[in-house]
Amino acid sequence: MADLNTYRVFFIKEKTEVTVKEGTTVLEAERIAGLSPDAPCGGAGKCGKCMVKINGAVEKACQTKITTDIEVEAIEKKSEHRILVKGTERAVTFSPELEILDIEIPPCTVGENSSDWTRLCEAINSRRKKDIIFQPKLEILPAISRLIKEKNGKARAIISGDQILELKEQDDRPVLMAAFDIGTTTVAGYLLDGKTGEQLATASALNTQTEYGADVIMRANYSLEHGTEELSTCIRELLRKLIGALCEAAKKSPEDIYQVSVVGNTCMHHLFLGIVPDSLVHAPYNPAISQGLMFPAEKFHLGIHPGGQLVALPVIAGFVGADTVACLLAVNLEEEKKMTLMIDIGTNGEIVLGNEKRRIACSTAAGPAFEGAKIACGMRGADGAIEHAHLVDGKLECKVIGGGRPTGICGSGLIDIIACLLDAGVIDESGKLLENPRVVQIDENTKKAYLLADPLESGDGKPVYLSQKDIREVQLAKGAIAAGIALLAEQMGITLEQVEQVYIAGAFGNYMDPAGACRIGMLPGVLKDRIIPVGNAAGEGAKLALLNKEELKRAERLARHTEFLELAALPEFQDQFVDELEFPEI
Repeated sequence: MADLNTYRVFFIKEKTEVTVKEGTTVLEAERIAGLSPDAPCGGAGKCGKCMVKINGAVEKACQTKITTDIEVEAIEKKSEHRILVKGTERAVTFSPELEILDIEIPPCTVGENSSDWTRLCEAINSRRKKDIIFQPKLEILPAISRLIKEKNGKARAIISGDQILELKEQDDRPVLMAAFDIGTTTVAGYLLDGKTGEQLATASALNTQTEYGADVIMRANYSLEHGTEELSTCIRELLRKLIGALCEAAKKSPEDIYQVSVVGNTCMHHLFLGIVPDSLVHAPYNPAISQGLMFPAEKFHLGIHPGGQLVALPVIAGFVGADTVACLLAVNLEEEKKMTLMIDIGTNGEIVLGNEKRRIACSTAAGPAFEGAKIACGMRGADGAIEHAHLVDGKLECKVIGGGRPTGICGSGLIDIIACLLDAGVIDESGKLLENPRVVQIDENTKKAYLLADPLESGDGKPVYLSQKDIREVQLAKGAIAAGIALLAEQMGITLEQVEQVYIAGAFGNYMDPAGACRIGMLPGVLKDRIIPVGNAAGEGAKLALLNKEELKRAERLARHTEFLELAALPEFQDQFVDELEFPEI
């Protein structure tokens, strides 16, 4: 014991030690040690993903309070997760808001009284053939005089809108931009050349906020109770690390990044900016701010150029965020003539229906089941996860990421397994598991489950199975999505048959089998042959906003002119949702 009422906690695998106050949980100690534990339930003791060994006994980290010096061994193994970075690209003219101008600042001659700043602004406006009133920036003033004296006024100005970000010598240093899609579960980043628009590197990571809960409601509630600092610092530090990884991959310096764009759902957007998301968890569930924002990036401690900017795309509504706007930008729905359904299925489900004339968006409480949370053997897409399944002569055969033995089920595998078991008659339309040699009792808590791999067949000596409760979780998730689609079509005044194309965005949508999604009733069967995966469209939209200033303006229009449908406020939603819970008949 270090001091009175404080105890030493040593993490064996990580070889890390921290000192904590008496009563601190092991999960909190892991956070303090910077270990990024997995806690999809936010520490409520429900998911069992934070199990650790303490003195040989297996305990839940979130429920175990520290009352003495202890040594802790994490049970859940860390693995490389498959995070989707690539999306369907849309070519645009390279014409960014960020401009690089080589100028010549004339010296002040005897008899003149114009200031250095005035002559700098005149030189820039003359070069651009525009008349912009730039916001004064005191840090730049010393450079003007120096460049006039040492370089005969030849200078390079890096500007954005009415901001002069830097004034420096005309040199060969790169000018860079970075774009980020901050998902609830994963974060994807892109490094772009500010002179050509070329993509130089990509990087990705799990969102470290998951240790505070798998979904946005858990994190919003945590921030209401504890403030936003932990969650905001957590995601900002992750972006800083990803910026370092991007620059290392491209052999560049973070200090040459002058503009960073971020997109995310409304809760991720608010938490990154440090906004308490209380309006998102209380009716009428509106955002604190919805317009696009441009800030000095320095306050977010991203480690880029001191004069750099942060660009946050606009949001549509409380649970339809900047990531949806970025998706709409990526598929160019503002100019699309075909009636289009766009769905981003992640930890949250956002759906947009429309075309160039009219667009309606909604958010569905799909929950994190398709990301592996609330599923007994659920896991994210990583080695050991069952990612696909199909029937061969009536027998279920599974494909495992990495090709080894299974240790769990990811979202795409979850859909395929249920679709196959429906076709095999092991699950009926109500979602009930029927009698079958592989439908067994796993333990006293899981009395009915379909055994996919017994302990000898699995990769970690534990059974891999689909429980009755897992099926119910999928029914809730797919029912919410299907109800949202049906009600959007009704609001638009069309039938589902009139939808001409379906864009599926996000990692889950990219890897899932459309046939399986239609078989379980998550997507209308009539649309099976019209489904087009578009990958990480949110990330592509975040890039487009940097690559072309007109696309940045388009993002504002898309957010402003896309209607929002609050499903919970519709009297018919509950009935539609209940109808969609059952699986379709063959």
